[in-house]
Amino acid sequence: MGLCLALVAAALLLWMAALVPELPPPAADAAKIAGKDQRALPKQFADGRDKRCCGYPLSEDQGFALRFYWLAEQWRFADAWDEPQQDVYTAEGFYLGTFAESYVRALRMEGSGLLEDGRVVNFAGRCGYGTGTCFEQVDPATHPYGRGAGRRPLVPFRSVAIDPRVIDIGEPLYIPEFDGLRLPDGSLHDGCVRADDTGGAIKHRKMDFFVMSFDNFRFLLDKLWGVTWITPHVETPRCDYLRDR
Repeated sequence: MGLCLALVAAALLLWMAALVPELPPPAADAAKIAGKDQRALPKQFADGRDKRCCGYPLSEDQGFALRFYWLAEQWRFADAWDEPQQDVYTAEGFYLGTFAESYVRALRMEGSGLLEDGRVVNFAGRCGYGTGTCFEQVDPATHPYGRGAGRRPLVPFRSVAIDPRVIDIGEPLYIPEFDGLRLPDGSLHDGCVRADDTGGAIKHRKMDFFVMSFDNFRFLLDKLWGVTWITPHVETPRCDYLRDR
């Protein structure tokens, strides 16, 4: 009899439990996947981003136009002796030299140049002397390849010129299209560059890669044949060694 009563009581408890509605999860747990978090979580894993590796892309795949720039070297214009000659001055009115018209155009385009006597000069903006475009002489001990934004030294194969409204000056960037690129000295690029420079023609999604010389440009043009668009990444731990300390 006692066994029968126990079985009946157990069956009654199971029947009553089935009648109790299932409670919703606690509000705190539901909040973890609500709103923006709920939308961001699948997006984060869907595009394969891994902050420990490569940071976050600034655009869709290959969304930035790639261009190159280098030091305008005076010796390359030795055959321009029969061209019109132009006087070049500093913004303070000091005479820097007289150069072939085509070389002055190259100085304006590249922004920095190496003169035959070893002086390094940099674009200094509009002025009221000579051609109306002035330059400054920089110290080759601190700026051997010219000066970028905010007096930053240009570094071959590391410095890029950007639009500061899009990328902060000094920001390290990872360029997957550069990773493994063979450089003129035989070494391989690790894909890391830094926003060291700006330019009047560099607007929005455009990036200029500083390669030091025209010969280096020709070398890389062969290695990067067909690569005219790149995918810059920011917040890349692998490139933090380029960050200003």
